[in-house]
Amino acid sequence: MNFEKAANFIWRNGRLLERKIFEYSFGGGSQSGVLAAIKAYQNEDGGFGHALEPDVRTPESQPLYVEFGLRTLYDTKIRDSELAYKVCEYVLRHADLNEGIATITASSGSFPRAAHWNHPSSEHASFSRLTGLIGLLSWQGIKHPWLDQAVESCLHDISSKSYGDSHTILNAFCLLESLPQTDEIKKLYAKLSDELFRADFFRLEALSKAYGLTPLDFSPTSDSYCRRIFSDQTIQDHLAALESQQEEDGGWQIQWEPPSEMARLEWRAYKTLNSLLTLRSYRG
Repeated sequence: MNFEKAANFIWRNGRLLERKIFEYSFGGGSQSGVLAAIKAYQNEDGGFGHALEPDVRTPESQPLYVEFGLRTLYDTKIRDSELAYKVCEYVLRHADLNEGIATITASSGSFPRAAHWNHPSSEHASFSRLTGLIGLLSWQGIKHPWLDQAVESCLHDISSKSYGDSHTILNAFCLLESLPQTDEIKKLYAKLSDELFRADFFRLEALSKAYGLTPLDFSPTSDSYCRRIFSDQTIQDHLAALESQQEEDGGWQIQWEPPSEMARLEWRAYKTLNSLLTLRSYRG
């Protein structure tokens, strides 16, 4: 892996947010710099907008953007109670604890977006989407009366349903991680771990070219919550595959079609940054 070429790729193509995270992670930058960059995407309603997730280009707040923003803070281990409380207020206004929350709103269709977000189900309420948002809000450590109720609703969904999509399972693990590790949580952890290996869009084989989540998506760092699910050999095989996927221009590619070349470069800078962070965590 060529670190200098990867760094140059991020400087050339990354958004301010990814550049600030790179500075914070590798070059002496600050948490305040990362927070200032991500708060620029936060709208007055508390949600995130402005194509924070590059495949949907609307300026309006979207649950999809909220998950992207909160996961960015989670990945960088940054907590900000004021930001998170505003996000919680946005989520409670748009969520139904019996149905979930939509991924994107119908109005996002008025703006460019990737073809995979044109499916009508994206605008329907999803409990897996809500579970991820509640887990990420819970990890932020905020106190909000609605959040406690939401956590219980999401735990009931995890315990009462069989999860068959790896994206859903990734979100559910995030919620479990945010909570005290009681016997109940440990049982749910074992349930999700078992379901993961049979789930759609899970790529256990390191050399697979198909789209999907890999063990490194569940365990991006050596101390990740899900690290113990995978053998040392599995992790090493995926690290070798990840390292081999660096392109000549220094960046890593994506496996789907974005709505524009700008979005492609934004995604590639995001993926390049995350690849560097994962490789550093495991290999120093």
